[in-house]
Amino acid sequence: MRRQFFALAMVMLCASANAGDVWQNPRESEALQFLKNLPREWAGTSRRDCKTYQDGNLERLSRPFAVSAAAFLKAFVAMHGQVTITSAHRTAQEQSCVCEGEKGPCAGRSRVKRFNKKCIVIRGTSRHQTGLALDVRAGTGTAEEFMCMHEFAGANPQFNIHFPLGMRDKPHMEPLKGGEQRVRIAGPAPITPAVTPCIRMKVMLVNATLD
Repeated sequence: MRRQFFALAMVMLCASANAGDVWQNPRESEALQFLKNLPREWAGTSRRDCKTYQDGNLERLSRPFAVSAAAFLKAFVAMHGQVTITSAHRTAQEQSCVCEGEKGPCAGRSRVKRFNKKCIVIRGTSRHQTGLALDVRAGTGTAEEFMCMHEFAGANPQFNIHFPLGMRDKPHMEPLKGGEQRVRIAGPAPITPAVTPCIRMKVMLVNATLD
C-alpha cells in the first residue's frame, strides 16, 4: 500500500513539473504574460458569465498561436489603442455554457440531423476547444473599431492572424492556415517587417471622409 502511494505521489509530482515547463520557452512565456496583462472581461453575449478569459484559459492556448496573437495584439495596441480579451481556450463544458443565450449557430449547441431516416444528435467542436482561437474586443467595441482590427490583420500577414468569420463574429481571431508552422520555423528572435496601420482608424480619428 505504501509503495502504491509513493508511486502515485511521484506521478503527480512529475505531472506538476511538466505542467510548469509548458511555458518555460522565453518567447512563449513573454507572450503569455503579455496576454495576461491585457484587460479581460465577459463579452456579455451569453446567458451568463462563463469566465473563459481567466489565466487557466490563456494557459491552455496553443503556444505557437499565443505567440502570434500576442505579437499581433501588441502591435495593434501600440498603433490603435486598447484591446480586451473576452474568451480564450474553452473546455467542452465551457463551450456549452457560452452557447447558452448565443444567437445563431454555436459549436457547443446540440442539433438534430436526419441521416438514413434516423435522427442523430450532433455537437460541433469550436476552435476555442483546441486552443486555436481568441475572442478580443477592439477599443469600446464599435463596428468601426472591429473593422479596423480586421483590416490591420489583413494588412499585416506577418503576424499569422486573421478573423475568418468577419463581422458575423467580430471578436473571433484564429491563426492563418499554416501560421503555426511559420511561428515554429521563425525561431526565438524573428525579424518583424514594418507594421502597416489601419487606414480606417486613421480616417476616423481625423474626422475625414472616404471617397
